[in-house]
Amino acid sequence: MDWEQLYQEGHTPWDKGAPAPPLKEWIRSNPEKMNGSVLVPGCGLGHDVHEIATSTQVAEILGIDISPSAVESALGKSKSERTAFELADLFNLPESHRERFDWVWEHTCFCAIDPNLRSDYVKAVHGALKPGGRLLAVFYLNPYDNEHAPGEGPPHGTCEAELKELFIESGKFEMLESYVPSESYSGREGLELTALLQKRQD
Repeated sequence: MDWEQLYQEGHTPWDKGAPAPPLKEWIRSNPEKMNGSVLVPGCGLGHDVHEIATSTQVAEILGIDISPSAVESALGKSKSERTAFELADLFNLPESHRERFDWVWEHTCFCAIDPNLRSDYVKAVHGALKPGGRLLAVFYLNPYDNEHAPGEGPPHGTCEAELKELFIESGKFEMLESYVPSESYSGREGLELTALLQKRQD
């Protein structure tokens, strides 16, 4: 998938022009819980980064994306000194980003990558987090409709059994909570899973 070309063409159906409703719901339910530094992989135009900066007191939020156009647009809309955006690949993070973050916020990155890379995704997020760091994620369980069928993504769906195998049974994370969010983008109601996971030590 050529994400840069899609951003240049303005063909970005995954971008809803607003932060993820499940993120806003979780922050409201957990005031002051998110703190320290936050990494947002596949940040796109930065809507979720800006929401975290606005709604929490975290010290630093870094959004990364592999599309130069997305990063440039996000930088142009940056409104907080606590936010930063970088052109970077989650699977090849610079050494300075290893074990740097207290939190990772996951939204649409996991479902966008080739499912064969999901184990690598888990390792990358685990490596970016500090000891005891947390992954807050919204996983797209069932993105399939008249335009998307299993195996044809992105987006690529997942299931709770796969998430358990990848994150928990791998020994990388423990699950602290999971639930179907009550707030979602239109058309995604009941199709997502909000999960909070904590990094285990190797």
